[in-house]
Amino acid sequence: MANELQSKKDRQGTSSAPPVLLIVGAGASGMLAAVSARRTARSLGIADDRFRIVLIERNLKPGNKIAISGGGHCNITHDGPVDLLLEKGFLKKNEQRFVRHAVYRFTNADLLVLLASYGVQSVVKEDGRVFPASMRSGDVLAAIWRMVEEASAEMVTNMRVDGLEISRDGFEVRAGSAQFTADSVILATGGASWGSAGTLGDGIRLAVSVGLASVPTLPALAPIFFSVPPKPELVGVSLRGIGLLVESGSESDSRRGDLLISHRGISGPACLSLSRSVAGLFASGKAPVMIMADFFPGHDEGALSAFILDHAARRGTQLVRTFLQRCPLASERLAANSDKSTDPSATIPNVFAAEIMRLAGIGNELVMSGLTREHRRALVTIMKRLPLGKVRKVPLDKAEVSAGGISLAEINPKSMESRLHPRLYCCGEVLDYVGEVGGFNLQAAFSTGWVAGIHAARSLLDASHAQTAQE
Repeated sequence: MANELQSKKDRQGTSSAPPVLLIVGAGASGMLAAVSARRTARSLGIADDRFRIVLIERNLKPGNKIAISGGGHCNITHDGPVDLLLEKGFLKKNEQRFVRHAVYRFTNADLLVLLASYGVQSVVKEDGRVFPASMRSGDVLAAIWRMVEEASAEMVTNMRVDGLEISRDGFEVRAGSAQFTADSVILATGGASWGSAGTLGDGIRLAVSVGLASVPTLPALAPIFFSVPPKPELVGVSLRGIGLLVESGSESDSRRGDLLISHRGISGPACLSLSRSVAGLFASGKAPVMIMADFFPGHDEGALSAFILDHAARRGTQLVRTFLQRCPLASERLAANSDKSTDPSATIPNVFAAEIMRLAGIGNELVMSGLTREHRRALVTIMKRLPLGKVRKVPLDKAEVSAGGISLAEINPKSMESRLHPRLYCCGEVLDYVGEVGGFNLQAAFSTGWVAGIHAARSLLDASHAQTAQE
């Protein structure tokens, strides 16, 4: 393949040589960039042999992260209007503003229509996540492969790009002993997480080598490991809708959602969402990073204390541990307890009820009427800020995505073109944005790739047309 691409000297001597768009990385953003670039060229009446699109992928097969995303089910995107998708999926306002144009240009609805045209129907879950109806990521990947093939894009796999050089004449890309010459380059290599899938920060390194600024990478959407593993009896326990807090010195952050206690720490949606902040605090090294659980995130300590007092006045003979075991977990309303059976997933798990009592210094046989003011204060404090552990690590190799990457200030969000180097484009997770768990990152990768492909093709083909007219 490398020999098929003309050298710079040969191309300069052949005015009729077709322009070449080189895409580094054949993941979600890179493959969609190839598809949109070809569709743009065809819409302008350009024959496929008059515009070459070449993808270089370091893995043996393209689209590895698509294949393993969502546990192999592929959470393609998120349902709902674009404004709501952006607000829900991108919590940092500058990142939300950056991806806005691309997601409006190629929306979640556009993506599902495109996939449906290749036989991939979708299904929306109750939480808004969208999956292929078959729940097989392979179906999504096979459809995108067919799109790339139909786009007459040339695919070079199992080849890692080592270097990028830019001159007045174009771009030189080195990959081992091979060298590629192109008129335009799109960096779509992904971030630096999930290294087993081949995303090792190559695109960030290449961008920095030609003068673009970058932000240090950190894990995001990752599990959190503790210095002391959770007690065996807590491992595997789920907590629904709780508040998850992180504190380090005077700095703090929080999320609300489901949590899973693992054998090394925590996981689950609330953990994944908070992990970016945790990783940043941990990397700063300023102070120990502590994780706590709030069993009543919708209520302050005063309201919780009044609830306990009221319950003690009505059911003074009830054991405190029974009260805790029947307590509504993360309830929107603090209602009086009932002796009727309650859905266990909606109440404090028994093992955590015992942990709350231990930390509050309350004996197993104490009844509600025996709670002293000190007991009640301790109980409220622990129920609102139960220590889960001290952070030992937020593993980058287990993160779904990475924060950091090419600085957003370097890129025009309307075209994905570098502000420093014309015809150099960057898209997908190589950029410094992170979406929440729920299909937002794949949608952003598809959208930014789609926009990069459109503008790269238009820029090259307009220039080629102008040069032909002059000749």
